[in-house]
Amino acid sequence: MIVVGGNPGWQSAKMVWVAAGGTAGHLLPALGVAEALVRSGVSRESIGFIGSTRLLEAQILAPYGFELMQLDVSGLVRKVSLANLAGLWRLLLATFVLFKLMRRTRPKVVVGFGGYFSFPPIVVARLSGIPSVVVETNAVAGLANRLSAILGTRAMASSSSSGIRNAEVIGVPLRPEISQWDKDQSDLDSFRKTHGIGQDSLLICVFGGSLGSFSINSAIVDMLKSWHGEQDREVVIYHVIGSRDFPRFKDVAEQLSKSDLPIRYLFSEFDPEIFKAIAACDLVISRAGSGTLAELGYFGKASILIPLPNAPGDHQSKNARTLESLGAARVILDDELNGERLTKEIEAITRAGEVLKEMSSRSRAGFRGDGASKVSDEILILMRRQGGD
Repeated sequence: MIVVGGNPGWQSAKMVWVAAGGTAGHLLPALGVAEALVRSGVSRESIGFIGSTRLLEAQILAPYGFELMQLDVSGLVRKVSLANLAGLWRLLLATFVLFKLMRRTRPKVVVGFGGYFSFPPIVVARLSGIPSVVVETNAVAGLANRLSAILGTRAMASSSSSGIRNAEVIGVPLRPEISQWDKDQSDLDSFRKTHGIGQDSLLICVFGGSLGSFSINSAIVDMLKSWHGEQDREVVIYHVIGSRDFPRFKDVAEQLSKSDLPIRYLFSEFDPEIFKAIAACDLVISRAGSGTLAELGYFGKASILIPLPNAPGDHQSKNARTLESLGAARVILDDELNGERLTKEIEAITRAGEVLKEMSSRSRAGFRGDGASKVSDEILILMRRQGGD
């Protein structure tokens, strides 16, 4: 039920439980908070992560040295089904095991970042009298966080539109690499220098999340094959395909990268340092997860956003429309996305330099700040009340 590398539980008791995972959008902000705690004097060994059984979480966490407890649970669909019965049983079993672990080890604070597996730790914290912090990074909270906020001690959200009552608005916690990265010119230019991209070249960064987006990947391929845009400078596309879609797109990507195209095409399967490409590029094409939008604001980047359809609470559409209302992004719905539409949007943004410049400026102005230190400070306050160092 609960495994870490095939073994139950963590290797040692943890003072802080961090429930985050399922997607990089949940995990990376949680890592930003965990690293802020470490910088404040909390030992790395005393912070434990709780996530799903996806390989993604173990891969992302490995370089940081935090132990991961993986819950073998699944989300519930909103209809009567046998799968829901099985899912509910696994959820109850995970809650029971966590309750026993919490009563035995008595952590100081539990922190939840959303997702179906983050709900059981908040429940057992309430039952055990342990304080908890619920962090919502999307424009609209999902069901798990809406329920968790009722049980939690404190709620903190990236936006006032989250739907969580009495939540402190803090902005999105940034991934630790960004908050610790010096934004001097040499750092900002590092991606271009590594790939031999001139400062005058138009660099467009494309990604659809850690797993990838079939619709975005397909649209990019179609656009490259039929590009007819008129540009007075070199255009470079950097395309991060994603681990799930990479086997399907690898061959065509290799062919396109070697073809005599009017656009220079670079691609990768997964880029753990995608923030360097974002910092160096002129335009981003991506989904509309809250972490991505926060990074766009931090670096001041114009964007074309394709919200993930059927996301819980349609939060990606709301995320994207918020940035669009600021004049910092253009939004294309997933079922309207194709190579021709993408080409037209790129041309409309980049043909006149002042449009791209204005969108970038509005993106930067809409950045609410890095919420990692604010969440960390709240955790430290609760730890001290519990007698933690």
